[in-house]
Amino acid sequence: MTVEVKPIKVICPSCKCEKNIDIPAFLVNDAKDGMLKVQIPQGACCPEHSFMAFVDKKFVVRGYQNADIEFKIGEREKSAKEKKEEGLKGFTVPEMINTIGPDICAVILRGILVGIPVLFLDTFDLYERVDKTIMLLHDMESDDLVITAEKMSREEMKDKKMKRHNALIVVPLYKAIMRSPFGDGINTRFESDLLSEASQLPDRTSQIVFLRKELIKISKIIDEFVKLLKTTEKLYEEDIPAYTREKFNYKLDAKNIDVIKQIIEYKHDKKLASKIISKSLDKIRTDLW
Repeated sequence: MTVEVKPIKVICPSCKCEKNIDIPAFLVNDAKDGMLKVQIPQGACCPEHSFMAFVDKKFVVRGYQNADIEFKIGEREKSAKEKKEEGLKGFTVPEMINTIGPDICAVILRGILVGIPVLFLDTFDLYERVDKTIMLLHDMESDDLVITAEKMSREEMKDKKMKRHNALIVVPLYKAIMRSPFGDGINTRFESDLLSEASQLPDRTSQIVFLRKELIKISKIIDEFVKLLKTTEKLYEEDIPAYTREKFNYKLDAKNIDVIKQIIEYKHDKKLASKIISKSLDKIRTDLW
C-alpha cells in the first residue's frame, strides 16, 4: 500500500540549517488537536542536532523543541537480516532510542511514570519496531512498576468508543507522537538523563534493570512528596534537591526538579503541585502584599 507523503520545511533551532522532509499525510490528519510531534533525528536536518518539530494541519511547522540531551550512542545500524535473526529479545535501550527518537522515548517514560497507556500504531514494518519496543517495555515491568504498552491499528485509533482518550499514541516507524495528553511545556530532562545513563550500560538486561529501578525509585519519592504537600503550606523548588538527598539519599539534579511538580500535577492534584514554588516568585508575591 502506498502511503501519501507531504513535504515540510524544518529549520534546526540551534544552527538554523534548513531541509525539506517528507512525512505521511495521515499522521498529521489524524493527530490530536491538529498538531503532530515529529522527532527530527541528528543527521536528518543537520549533522549535529536532534529536535522535535510541531506540525499543524496545513503541514506547516509551528514550533520546535531542542533535545534535552544529544545522544551519541555510536552503535552500528544493523541490517534487516541481523535484526530479524536477533529477534524481539535482542532489542536494547540504545536501539529503541535510535529507532523512535530520544525525545519521544523520554515522553514514553513520562507516560509510564504517570500511569497512562502507551499505544503504538501498528504499521507495515520489516524491522518490527512496534513489537520490539513493546517487548522491551514489558520486560521492564515488575510488581512495583505497571506498564500498559499495546499495539493499536488505525481503525482502533479512529473508534470514538475506545476509552483511551488519555493515552499516548506513538508511531515508531515515523518517529512521531500522534496524540499526547501532555502539553508542549512538558520538561522531560529527567527521563532523558535516565535514558542517557541506561545507554552507557553494556547489555540489555542491565539497561532494563537500571530503568526499572530508577522509575520505581522516583515514583516512591514523588508519593512521599504528595504526603508532605498535604501537610505543608508551600515547598520551595530550590530546597527539593537537598531534601531528596537528605531524606531519600537520592541525588536529583536541580535542572530536573520539574519532574516532581509535573507528575504531581498530572497524576495527583494540581492544587498540591501549585504549592511547589520558587523563592523568587514567593518573594514577589510577598512584596506585592
